[in-house]
Amino acid sequence: MQRTVAAGGERPCRGIHASRVCSVHTRVVLTDSEATQVLRALDALDELEAAAIKLVRAELACGPALDGLIADPLTLGTRLDMLCLVDTMAADLLAALGRRDTVRCLVDEAPSGSARDALDEHLAGHSSA
Repeated sequence: MQRTVAAGGERPCRGIHASRVCSVHTRVVLTDSEATQVLRALDALDELEAAAIKLVRAELACGPALDGLIADPLTLGTRLDMLCLVDTMAADLLAALGRRDTVRCLVDEAPSGSARDALDEHLAGHSSA
């Protein structure tokens, strides 16, 4: 069974073959399987957003304790090293999802530390660009 999903609004439909769009009603016709996949993708995006907030919040809450762990040669090459890269990716993801103010509040409320400084600089660089 096919279902119709409104495709109107400000955003044009991208990646949908022209024959799939009904020009009279401006509706995209999705199969049940396609609609299920769209909903799964949207659910995954919600989970990704929640995980990004959780990551940034937890990293910032560590403050100087995390600095000491990352500076320790025994943690070289571990997942702790990845936090320095992934936190800015998470901040960029949240900004793309309209949550830049949330990240800004988390950074402003965080204890001092290199993660806070790096994210503060990252956010400042993106707002002036």
